[in-house]
Amino acid sequence: MDDMEERPSLIVECPHCHARVLPKANNICPACRNDMSNLQGVDPDQVALAISESEELPTFCYSCNRYTERSIRVSSDQESDLEKALFGLSSPGNTSNVIITLPQCEECAEWKEPELVGVDYDHQIITIVVHKGFQERVLQLRDRA
Repeated sequence: MDDMEERPSLIVECPHCHARVLPKANNICPACRNDMSNLQGVDPDQVALAISESEELPTFCYSCNRYTERSIRVSSDQESDLEKALFGLSSPGNTSNVIITLPQCEECAEWKEPELVGVDYDHQIITIVVHKGFQERVLQLRDRA
């Protein structure tokens, strides 16, 4: 095998929980324990996307990829683990938070809550489950920047 040849990644996105994982030998996701080859009940149009707090997003619903001028605030807070261990609840000044404004149409707002996959507090990024079409629009905006 040529050293320059690109090898497939062993880390993949679980179609059930959308976490990036190294599947077990029996193709079980170590995060959610679902069989990654069983796609029953999986929406193939939903994928995980990391979104930066300062990122410009398209005016399309993150969930269904339809045009919308409506948006919602999605946030996640992290308190200092050391302070929580030592003193219980920490003060607001010692928390880290990430806030994004996510486009969401009225129809999706009636039945769907944003599904967070993970948060990177150091880089101010939230990874969230989105529609593949919305992901493509975001990636196009990133390419233009």
